[in-house]
Amino acid sequence: MWSNQASALVSLVSWLFASKILPETPMSCLAASRTLEQLVSCLDTFTVPHNYYNHVTYELAQPNALQREAWVETVSLLLSVDGNCSTVVLPDALQGLYTVAVFQEDFNSYCVLVEHSLGCGFKYYKGWGFMVVPSTRSAISRSIHLSAPHPKYDLGTVEQAATLFKSTGAHSLLVAGRIRTAFLQSSDCVVPSGKGQYYKTDPAHNNLEPFVDASLAIHAWQSAHGGCPSSTCAYIQIHGKGTRLIRIVGNSTSSQEWYTSPVDHPIKRLKTELQLAFPMWNVSLPSDSPCILTATKNVIGRYVNGVPLSDVCTTSARSRSAKGEFVHIEQASVSRNAGSYDAWGRALRETFETSCVKGMQADPKTQMSLIAVTIPVFLSAYPVTCSISV
Repeated sequence: MWSNQASALVSLVSWLFASKILPETPMSCLAASRTLEQLVSCLDTFTVPHNYYNHVTYELAQPNALQREAWVETVSLLLSVDGNCSTVVLPDALQGLYTVAVFQEDFNSYCVLVEHSLGCGFKYYKGWGFMVVPSTRSAISRSIHLSAPHPKYDLGTVEQAATLFKSTGAHSLLVAGRIRTAFLQSSDCVVPSGKGQYYKTDPAHNNLEPFVDASLAIHAWQSAHGGCPSSTCAYIQIHGKGTRLIRIVGNSTSSQEWYTSPVDHPIKRLKTELQLAFPMWNVSLPSDSPCILTATKNVIGRYVNGVPLSDVCTTSARSRSAKGEFVHIEQASVSRNAGSYDAWGRALRETFETSCVKGMQADPKTQMSLIAVTIPVFLSAYPVTCSISV
């Protein structure tokens, strides 16, 4: 209990030093923050905390059928924005709960889908999460979709995901609105191996969490808009792990062969680039590491890798259906420090080519899209993932 309270305090204090203003509401974060990193750190202070829910309050916080449909629709609309955030009109079911706001950082403009309603203790009333996209299509350099499913628990992953979203010219950033231990009731979806436990508010292991709906909406949008080519696209989840040694539980023969085959996948390129960026680190795939955090039970990864939505709670992906689109990054704390961000950004830019819209071209120096006439870990993707072990 104390460790979770302490982590929340650290997050709040770090943001206060940057902004010098105590956030009263999520909307006040938009006015007080000067950078996207400050904004996400501020919004993270409203994340639903450890052991917050009971059966009644959790059910009240969950979206009803109309709200869930509206949530998915809004996420999809946000991905199509080009020039004006106000083109995203919230469905009636989200009115009074969420808003789409503009956030400006220097010359960069973003559309932010954020909850503005507060519950007890100045925390999100619903806790479905928030999402950020560039306000113009021309600002998107790669069809990368970054997410942080475990705020407050995997410390530093929210800020890291935001920084990598910016530095790679990614298409979307999705952050959960609840700590994974907000409701200490076991998930009815995925059953862990051994003595571990997955909670209902863990979006990696409960298909009923709104973060999952948003993730699937992002996948559906990308599939309908050119698919997810290996050279320019991936769905990347940012996770964290402790510093203790991790012992092997088991990896199937087919899984090992998937990683060692000559077929090109983003995860293999990313491993190579991270080894160049961090030569002193142990960057590994499941095929060459004893780490068991391979996300084979991650419901979003299972779905992206071909498991029907109705089966994601009980069925692991198979090697023959894994396309390598889902990348799960499992990393120790040193990899999540701000001092590692620049090298991480370079590694991702080298891993994924630019996919500029018409009228844009890639800048060979920054590896980002520019208007053509202007001035200038343990990694695992199969069955569902990618991670870095340090």
